[in-house]
Amino acid sequence: MNRNEEYQALLSELEAVPDGLRDTEQRALTRRMALQKRRRLVLTPLLGAAACFTAFVLLVNLSIPFASACGRVPWLRELAKAVAFSPSLSAAVENEYVQPIGETKTEGGITVTVEYVIVDRKQLNIFYTAQFADGLELSVDYDYGLDKGYGSMAFSGGTQVTCGELKQIELEFVEKDVPSEMNLCFRFYDRKAYMGADWNAFSAELPEDQDPDYLTEIPFHLEFDPYYTAQGKIIPVDTAFTLDSQRFILTEVELYPTHLRVNMKAEADNTASLTGLDLYLENEYGERFERPGGLTAVGSPESEEGATFWLDSTFFNHGQHLTLYITQARWKDKDAPRVRLDLMENTAENLPQGVRFLKAERLYGGSWEVTFLKSTREIGDLGNLMACHGFWDETGNHYDVLQSSANYGYSDPETGKWIEEEGVISEIFPLRSFYGTVAYLEPTSNRATNFNTPVAIPIK
Repeated sequence: MNRNEEYQALLSELEAVPDGLRDTEQRALTRRMALQKRRRLVLTPLLGAAACFTAFVLLVNLSIPFASACGRVPWLRELAKAVAFSPSLSAAVENEYVQPIGETKTEGGITVTVEYVIVDRKQLNIFYTAQFADGLELSVDYDYGLDKGYGSMAFSGGTQVTCGELKQIELEFVEKDVPSEMNLCFRFYDRKAYMGADWNAFSAELPEDQDPDYLTEIPFHLEFDPYYTAQGKIIPVDTAFTLDSQRFILTEVELYPTHLRVNMKAEADNTASLTGLDLYLENEYGERFERPGGLTAVGSPESEEGATFWLDSTFFNHGQHLTLYITQARWKDKDAPRVRLDLMENTAENLPQGVRFLKAERLYGGSWEVTFLKSTREIGDLGNLMACHGFWDETGNHYDVLQSSANYGYSDPETGKWIEEEGVISEIFPLRSFYGTVAYLEPTSNRATNFNTPVAIPIK
C-alpha cells in the first residue's frame, strides 16, 4: 500500500468521529471554510486531511480508534510530534502552510525520504526520515549546497539519527532570503568506528582537516514554491525606549509564517552593552507569543547592523494590535573588570550578579577545573556565562575553553554530597593546559535588570 492509499484508509476511519468530539471537528471545518479566500494549496492527500489537524491533538489523546489508526501510519503521529514544540510551526500546519516533497532515495542500503518543508522568506524547515540496517550507529552531516558567501545562516537539528524517526533541519537566513532551490546532501558515517574509544566523549569533535569514511552520500535537489518563499512582511516601528538608563531604538519587526524577528539598535553613548533580553509579544486578546525553541537572538545592539531577537510568529493570528514587553535585560558594563580567580585559595573577585564561585579542583596532570553557581532568579538561565570568552593568565596569555557543562545541582566541596537548589544552576569547565594559580575570566554579562512592570513598546 503506497502513502496515498494509507491516507485514504486513515481518512475513512476518521469519518466515524467519536461522540463528544463532533463539535471539535465542526470548529476545525468552520475554520477551514474561512480560509477558502486564501490561495488554496495543491497538496497530496497528506494535506487533504489538514482540516482535521486542529482536532488532531485532541483526537489522538482522547480517541482510542483514532490513536489505533495513527499507529498503522506511524509517521503521521511523528508529524504531530515534530511540530508540537513550536507554536509557529503548529499554526502553519493548522493553516495548511506546508509544501510536500515526498522524495525518496536509497544508496548503500540506507534510504532517506525528504517528506515535506515549511518555508518562508527567511526560514527553512526540512522534515525527513532515514531507514537503515539494524545495529548501525549513524550520524548525518548536512550540506546546504550554497556558496559560502551567500549570507549568514544558523543551523539547528540534532545529527544523531534514529531509524524511521521524523527529524527536522532548521535553517535561518539572516542576511539574505531563502533561495528558490537548494542542494542538500545527507552524509552518513559510523561515529563509533570513526572516533574509536572517544566516540561518545563530551568533547569529541570531528577533526576539521579530516573527513570520516562516509558509508554513503545521498544528495537531494529541493525546489521551493515561490508562493511560500515570498511570504513575510516588514512592520516599521522606529520607536525610542530606555532600559535602565540605556537608550535604544526598536527599528522594525519582521513577520513571517514560521517566526517573528524584532530588530533594535543601541545609542552610541550607552555605558553598558546589552547582552540579552527576556521579552514577549501580546495582542489585544491577551495571547502571548514568546521565544521559539530554536534560534533566539543574533548580533549586538551596539553593532552597525544592530541585534535581532526571535519570537513565535503572529502571522496566522487574528489580532490587529501587538505590544512588545521586556521583562529582563542583561548587561556588560563597558568598564567592568575581569573576574580574578585565586585557584589555590578558592576565592574570586568581581563576580557577576547572581554568581558564586564554588570551587577549583586540580585535574590529572596538574591543570584545573572550576565550578560556578548561577541564580536563575536573578540572571536567568544563561549558558556559558563564565566560559564563553576563555581565560587569561597573569601575563595576559589567552587560553580557550573548549567545553563546559551545566547541571541543576552540584557536588558539595566538603562532603561530596550532591545538592540541588531550586533556581540554581552550576557551570563547570576545565582550564586546560593552565598550571598557574591565578586566572582571569571575562563573563558575557555582569549584571541584570528585572522589570517588575514590563517595559511596553507598541508595535501596531
